[in-house]
Amino acid sequence: MKNHKILIYICLLYLTTLCVSAQQYEDMSLSELKNVISYTESHLNSIGRSHGMMIIETIIDVSEKFNSKQKFHLKAHSYNALGKIYYSDKKYQEALKNYKIAELYVNQLEGFPKIAIKINNNIALSYLNGFNKPKKALRKIKHIYKNSNDINETSDHILALNLAAIYIKIRKYDKAFGQLEKCKKYFLKNKDISIQRLINTYTTYGEYYGKKREYQKAIKHYELAANLAEKNKLFRQAMVIYKNYENLLVRIGKKDKAYAILKKYTIHHQTALETEKLEADRYKKQLTVSKEKNTIETQKAQKSKTISIFTLSLLLLCLTLFCFFIYNHRKTKILGKHLAIKNKQLKIAKEKSDHLAAVKTKFISTISHELRTPLYGVVGLSSILMDKIKDEENFKFIKLMKFSADHLLNLINDVLQVTKMESYEISLDNSPYNIKNLADDIKNSFEYQADKNGNTLHLNFDPDIPNSLIGDSVRLSQIFINLISNANKFTKNGNIWLNFINPTITNNKVEITFEIKDDGRGIPIDKQEMIFDKFSQANSKDHTTGTGLGLHIVKNLVNLHGGQIKIKSKPGHGSTFYFTLSFEIDTKKEMNGKIDTTKKCISLTNTKDYKILIAEDNKINQIVTQNILKTKGYNSEIASDGLMALKMAKKTKYDLILMDLNMPNMNGLESTKKIREFDLNVCIIALTASDTQDTIKTIINPESGFNDFMRKPFKNEEFFIKIEANLNNTISKAS
Repeated sequence: MKNHKILIYICLLYLTTLCVSAQQYEDMSLSELKNVISYTESHLNSIGRSHGMMIIETIIDVSEKFNSKQKFHLKAHSYNALGKIYYSDKKYQEALKNYKIAELYVNQLEGFPKIAIKINNNIALSYLNGFNKPKKALRKIKHIYKNSNDINETSDHILALNLAAIYIKIRKYDKAFGQLEKCKKYFLKNKDISIQRLINTYTTYGEYYGKKREYQKAIKHYELAANLAEKNKLFRQAMVIYKNYENLLVRIGKKDKAYAILKKYTIHHQTALETEKLEADRYKKQLTVSKEKNTIETQKAQKSKTISIFTLSLLLLCLTLFCFFIYNHRKTKILGKHLAIKNKQLKIAKEKSDHLAAVKTKFISTISHELRTPLYGVVGLSSILMDKIKDEENFKFIKLMKFSADHLLNLINDVLQVTKMESYEISLDNSPYNIKNLADDIKNSFEYQADKNGNTLHLNFDPDIPNSLIGDSVRLSQIFINLISNANKFTKNGNIWLNFINPTITNNKVEITFEIKDDGRGIPIDKQEMIFDKFSQANSKDHTTGTGLGLHIVKNLVNLHGGQIKIKSKPGHGSTFYFTLSFEIDTKKEMNGKIDTTKKCISLTNTKDYKILIAEDNKINQIVTQNILKTKGYNSEIASDGLMALKMAKKTKYDLILMDLNMPNMNGLESTKKIREFDLNVCIIALTASDTQDTIKTIINPESGFNDFMRKPFKNEEFFIKIEANLNNTISKAS
């Protein structure tokens, strides 16, 4: 019973202490409370994280006594401090959550106060180091520069140091170097107040030179950073430096030196722990002394307390709990309102974004179909006329019409390619291919085009590059085709080089540098940045030579591969476009010969024995497709919509059906599914003018019923290869 009373008195004393502590903060001014927050942040190791969080949360409750502006300002400081405590414990999710709450409060204030700079910078650091999202971090830093007109010199250089780290992450090394040079100059000049920033600058230099493969410079800067940290007894910082230093040494194969650095890391780790333990012990001694005093006072109080005082204390306790509940309820209510507003805004923004994405996808599909369908007629009819008309004058006109139609198709393809990229409809394939054969094919396909301009095309292929790689050979070819076409366009009676060089092999990956070089007229320095923009050209006189989309497509495809395209050029001395990409090596097989990705088939000699159904609603396209088939001797019939195709397929046994997708009464997809209900053997090839991922996924889905597909307009050679391959496949199944 006696022990029970003692326990009640101890609990009562603890609660009374809390009330006194809260009362102490209640009596403080705004500036005094901000000083408490700053002191708590800077002395966290001695105060302790739990105690520090309790202090900050008490100040959040106390902030309710101020007017709205002061309250929001103090809460922004407080939640920012809570975020920093979580960040120091590497609890990045909780840190970001508190920084976001701080940002909500600071957004209620007018202008862009200094605390907003700190909060946005802390959010950027959380994205960068906690979630590896450098682009989000970059947007936050840019947000600071855009909205703040009052950034002091020190803050400006702290932001510049963070920018350097972000640019290294996103491989914009030139920009990173500029920011580092700026920081080094300032922090060296102000070493007495910015020693930790100078150490961080040298560490970031080490990371920069490591990424640039200038390893001696990286080592030099890591050692500079480590020596400064040791000299100033910043053991935790020294640990981080030595860990990065060790990783670099292991990466470049200097394992003995890496082991020596690891030993230094261990020593500093032990020193840091001992230092922090001494700080904690000092704080514990202070607490012990305080507790002893409280114990003496408690013993005295126990002798003098009466039942009436005990009753009064209970009443005070109830009152305190009630006040705490009211404070907490108000705080939760305000925060809930802010979060509800933000959630509503985010929901509206997402709905708008989804709607715009759907509209854009629909636009791509519609415009692709509406442009390609008439082009199929123009390209097809001009090809047929070129075969039939033999007199020289008319043949020349037909040839010009065919050239113009092909050129128009290339322009449309470029525009649709850019639109698909912006809609994120392009992703990389991962298939094995022979890169040496790919390089040879590209060179051979461009020799005729280069010869027309009096140019010589050279291929330099480093023999150390593994032949068999895994990746997207089609997208890679597209990069080279655009760059070589560009080089040939602006080079007359010169040379063009396609260089595959400087392979760096690590485990089962290889980094290859690609160069497309010419000795043509070159590009002025002030135009070199803009040539990668949409619809732009280096010279306004070039507006008749293309859309200005080729290099924009190249830049996007290189970025999609994880690289960055660069240019070296000087007017009158040619141009060099170069970039470095990483590929996975196909270790499962050694590819000595060329990979042939086309379907192998036996050429059909008895084409008159095959009957083909053309399901197409466009009259011109009916004529074109039927006449193209006639050139090879195939017999064909026309169905003007999907419903007619279904009826004709029920009456007649066809060997192959060419099915357009967009038709009245019944579309091609629906008609194909109906045909499959009674005929599983007939080969059905989808013809589509649409080029979206959704359309292609629908066609290749096994449940669609299609055997294959072709995009309109198509080349006659590809058309017949596809037909023969599928007819041969049908024959082999039947036999």
